Amino acid sequence: MDQEKNLDVLHEHYSFGADAGQEPLRVDKFLMNRIENATRNKIQQAATAGYIQVNDQAVKSNYRVKAGDVVRVFLAHPPHEDLLVPEEMPLNIVYEDDSVLVVNKDDGIVLKPWHGNYT
Repeated sequence: MDQEKNLDVLHEHYSFGADAGQEPLRVDKFLMNRIENATRNKIQQAATAGYIQVNDQAVKSNYRVKAGDVVRVFLAHPPHEDLLVPEEMPLNIVYEDDSVLVVNKDDGIVLKPWHGNYT
C-alpha cells in the first residue's frame, strides 16, 4: 500500500502550528515537547512510516520545524476522544434544579477521560 493510500485509513491525532518565534528544531524533538508521554523512538517510527506531515508533506524525523509550519501526526487507531462510550456509575446527587447540579463524587470516579484513563 503506498503512503497516500495508507493515509486514507489513518486518523489525525495531533496538529500543531509552530509559533512565529520558533527556532528551527527537529520534528521529533518538536513533537516530544508537545505530546504527553511520547517517546522519541515512537515519533521516529511514525516519521519513517510517513505518518508525520509538515505543511501536508511527509517528513523524516530530522526535518527542522520552522516558524509557521503546521505539523500533523496520523496513527492507525482513532483518537481516544472518538472512542468515548457512556458508562453506568453510581452518583450521589446532593442538589439539582434547572440550572445547577451538585454531585458528591466518590473516589475512583474519573471526571473526564485523559491519557491513562480512557473511560
